[in-house]
Amino acid sequence: MLAVQRRLVSEAEFLALPESLDKVELLDGEVIVSPSPSYWHQEVLQRIVFALLAWAKTAGQTRAITVGQAPLDVRFGPERILQPDAFVLFGRMAADHAGPVDQTPAICIEVLSSNRAHDRVTKRFLYGAAGVREFWVVEPAGLIERWSGEGLGQVEELRETLRTQLLPGFELDLPLLFRIG
Repeated sequence: MLAVQRRLVSEAEFLALPESLDKVELLDGEVIVSPSPSYWHQEVLQRIVFALLAWAKTAGQTRAITVGQAPLDVRFGPERILQPDAFVLFGRMAADHAGPVDQTPAICIEVLSSNRAHDRVTKRFLYGAAGVREFWVVEPAGLIERWSGEGLGQVEELRETLRTQLLPGFELDLPLLFRIG
């Protein structure tokens, strides 16, 4: 039997990779490249980001808020640079910020794609360990799982409206979000 040894990549080597529009992540030395998302994945993601940006525009008058989306590197710990599909962090990112975002987002959002276990399970544990307060797992067929609590260990399935205490006044109409056409 032939043993194959995989070479792990350091954070410095990862950050030296050429710029890419692919979703490329570093997880404990392994480089993970996600497949290209579907049209519907991107449509649902755009709708969520648009709703968050509209909310942030009004809420940002009293609080600095950044809404980000992939591909954008976010550091969740040493050797853990991930690209949430979207995220919300409290604080303003400088326009000239370079390199991974070093502040842990309050909310991370993943729209499920073909790599469902990585998005739904692996990332939940990583985000929870890093201190993310809410994790929204978006099932493009029509529901959102909102994970919260200690280590993101509590889940609530939402099919009608998404509201969160973290974003006062934010409301997402889920039937409208998932409406085709």
